[in-house]
Amino acid sequence: MTERVLNILRRQGKRVHCLFDGDLINNLSSSQVKLLIEQIEEIGSVRKNLAIFDYQLKPEKFDLYISSGISPMIVPSDKDVYLALECLDVINNQQTDILCVGVSDESMLPILVKAREKGEILLIGQTKESVKNYMPYIDYLITINDIAENTT
Repeated sequence: MTERVLNILRRQGKRVHCLFDGDLINNLSSSQVKLLIEQIEEIGSVRKNLAIFDYQLKPEKFDLYISSGISPMIVPSDKDVYLALECLDVINNQQTDILCVGVSDESMLPILVKAREKGEILLIGQTKESVKNYMPYIDYLITINDIAENTT
């Protein structure tokens, strides 16, 4: 199939909104970021792709995210609060079938428990062990370690 046909088919699939903790994806190479986005697009059509940072990015990292379709958002203080607010906005105000959340700790667990009532959850975590408490509330899991192994 051509890329055009695949894009049309993706649009008819599930709507995915992605929100990442910037610390989780900051150490990924460009090929790893690309692989992550490709794996997410296999599940559905990405409508929002936002990474939240509480520090300035190097210009090459900023360009990497933009070229991969990820919008970096730099916030003045605790990024977990902004990530939680974005999640609540997505589940309450936007048409989404799958909420994709990249987490580096367990701070998002209460939000994802609530979000699970409204749709499916795709979790991006460092390892399966680091996200074990999320497991009863998620439908899909992608680990950064698996991505790193697939690109080395």
